Amino acid sequence: MRTIRLVHIADLHAGKTNERRLNRNKDLLHSLNQVLDLIKSEKADYLLVAGDIFDKKLPDAESLGLITEFFVKVGELKTKIVAVSGNHDSVQFLEAQTPWMEKFDIKLFTRPTANKLVFADGELAFVGIPFISERAITDLGEGVQRAKIQYSEAVKKLLLYVEKKVENFKWKILIGHLFFAGSKIGNSEIEVTVSDAYAVSQSVLPPTFDYIALGHVHRYQRLQESPTTAYYTGSLYQLDFGESGQDKFFNFVILEGKNPKVEKIKLSLLTRFEKLTLRKGDRVGNLVRFKKENTYYWVTVEADTPQEFMLRKRKLEEIFGENLLRVYPQDRLKRKKEKNSSNRGTLNLRNPVEVLKAYYKSQGREWNTEAERVIKKLLEEKI
Repeated sequence: MRTIRLVHIADLHAGKTNERRLNRNKDLLHSLNQVLDLIKSEKADYLLVAGDIFDKKLPDAESLGLITEFFVKVGELKTKIVAVSGNHDSVQFLEAQTPWMEKFDIKLFTRPTANKLVFADGELAFVGIPFISERAITDLGEGVQRAKIQYSEAVKKLLLYVEKKVENFKWKILIGHLFFAGSKIGNSEIEVTVSDAYAVSQSVLPPTFDYIALGHVHRYQRLQESPTTAYYTGSLYQLDFGESGQDKFFNFVILEGKNPKVEKIKLSLLTRFEKLTLRKGDRVGNLVRFKKENTYYWVTVEADTPQEFMLRKRKLEEIFGENLLRVYPQDRLKRKKEKNSSNRGTLNLRNPVEVLKAYYKSQGREWNTEAERVIKKLLEEKI
């Protein structure tokens, strides 16, 4: 019996920056080299990439070069790549890369088009479900609860359709950039794209698939309520402070018998993020003991006056130098949390007009009625 060897990664976010100045491509490269080493040593047949290859719609030249070189190296090992686009990726940009990708056995799914969701390779069938925007398949005018049902039903129908298309293949693999209810998220996933409105029940996943490779959620986890083996492998490095304290992993999967063998591979990280609190009465110098190499810090400072905060902030800058990315006073952080909590209860995040109005108000700006007209026109056209 033939053995199929798969490597599953997701959420590369090439081109990610923190605080507008810290480029994270070295962190990504450090992790990708470890993935490449395993592909080489285990002679993997396929690399599955579950979306968010890039962090921005139009990636910079360095980030494009990094991903291109990695994909080419994988291709030179005779390992085929099957990938889907994520919400951070530009469909048009990725499709422009198709000519060279095809030369290295890279199959890329960018649109949820019915006749382009299956890639057959011998006795294997790969189904690719790229990120699907709510706006494309729901009616904003029918209310949030109705839209949630519409979205979930649309994804369910799509999965039932592809399940039928691949029923005669020996091995069936699903790769998707989707959010499933019950997933444990961190604080780095953007709330507007990882929210209850996007949550699809795990029960809709077809049990006939041998392995389901997911992206979109940055925390490594197995979907406990899925009728078949399904994993989010998470991001390949700590993307920001929302992922502080998290270890990072990817999966090595062997298809041989009835159930897949999944090996969780831990990545060594080039840099880490850490949050600290400087409480009243604590000496700033006491934080020296927390200083580590290759670590970036966010320090929350308790202070009675703005002057005291600034004094403590300057001392922190002397201790941590360029590795100090954020310093917030405790009361400001508390107000920010309260404001976010309040907004979640009253602001309809699915209504772009309402969200933009709230932003204008927070900036003390007059509302732009022309912007409202354009947004509504675009929504009507479902662009």
